[in-house]
Amino acid sequence: MKYLSVFVLIICLPAAAINLQEAIDIALENRGDVESSQMTYESAVWASRNADFWFMPDINGQFAIQKNYDIQEMVIPGMGTIPMGSDYSSIAGISISIPLLVPQGMAGARLASRSEDLSIHQARAVRMDAIVQVMSAFYGVLLMEEMADVSEEALLISEEGYVLASLRYEAGTISRFELLQSRVAWENRIPDMISAESALENARAGFAVALGQDNEKVAYIEGQLDDELNIPLPETLNEAREFMMAQNPDLQVAEQMRLLGDAGVDMARAAFFPQLVFQTDLNYQASRDDLRFVADDYERNLTASIALQIPLFNGLSDISGYNSARAEKLSNEATAQSLEQVVELSLVQSWNNLGAARERAEATESTVEQAFEGSEIARVSFEAGMITRLEMDQAFLALTSSRTNHASSLYELRIAEAELMRVTGIMEGYIR
Repeated sequence: MKYLSVFVLIICLPAAAINLQEAIDIALENRGDVESSQMTYESAVWASRNADFWFMPDINGQFAIQKNYDIQEMVIPGMGTIPMGSDYSSIAGISISIPLLVPQGMAGARLASRSEDLSIHQARAVRMDAIVQVMSAFYGVLLMEEMADVSEEALLISEEGYVLASLRYEAGTISRFELLQSRVAWENRIPDMISAESALENARAGFAVALGQDNEKVAYIEGQLDDELNIPLPETLNEAREFMMAQNPDLQVAEQMRLLGDAGVDMARAAFFPQLVFQTDLNYQASRDDLRFVADDYERNLTASIALQIPLFNGLSDISGYNSARAEKLSNEATAQSLEQVVELSLVQSWNNLGAARERAEATESTVEQAFEGSEIARVSFEAGMITRLEMDQAFLALTSSRTNHASSLYELRIAEAELMRVTGIMEGYIR
């Protein structure tokens, strides 16, 4: 029985709550898009390493046995025929090819290096986007929790008001109509609370997905909407722009796209240049009428050559490849320019949204204080019979609305801060 009690106690313990930094760490470890971008970068790294060693020699060994079925014979009058070959032949050796001048190899190394640089900045952008989504889901859960608390408190206040109205009705100080108004005001709060609880469950499920987990796994979080960020934000728009120019991954992606387009054109142009290759072969050849080859049967054959390969005509593949690379370069430049314009617009919008969100948060905070004071005055006044039930309900409704507005403004402030951190590139401060 003692062990059963301990087991039940363990089962009933709530799951440990996680803070924002822990949520980001979990997401960066579990999210598929982050892992995919990282694997793309790893692939680009290996491709770049392979391209950098274009000058390395190619060494190949071979061993072959050949059966000859049609052997030519030489006829000598009066002496018969003499075979001009053997039934079996064998060759064993090694060949070495050393590129001396290969323009395509050098251009390919530059192209692979540009692809590696592009992939690492794209991976950074994916990580920052994932952090923004985690922060949005994290504060979304906090917002829905606040909304649920407000709805539950409003329901309790309405229920207390109805109980108080019932006592006053029994005492004959209010009419039946006022009692019905109080009951309707109480029951109207029930659907709001149900909706708030449903929205909270949906927010928790969305938060689990943002962490890269199953949406059935409920994650409980630790924090408040009014918690300030650990990373300081730029104080001026010019300072934010300086951070953006130095750290924004999208701008770095745009720059690498231009360089990648130039490298692609160089790679296509290299197809028109000649290549110089040194090659040497060391072979041992043998011929027999059976398969009993021994070491003495083989004779050495050593050759060395330097080949200059000049492309004269290769259909239209070289020309079409060059024109395709030029078109790809122009496409990359247009995409990069559009990306830079979007980033600049995002900076201005996020800065303006942050300023507006701060003002709304400050304004709604003072409104909550005033509405709370007004609700307390209304409660005392209604108990003293100085105001009607409708007037007290209006005071409590104003308190609920002000708390809801303040929670929404804090959520908008946190999201505006996240967007500014993303566009300025300081979001990487959350990556450990």
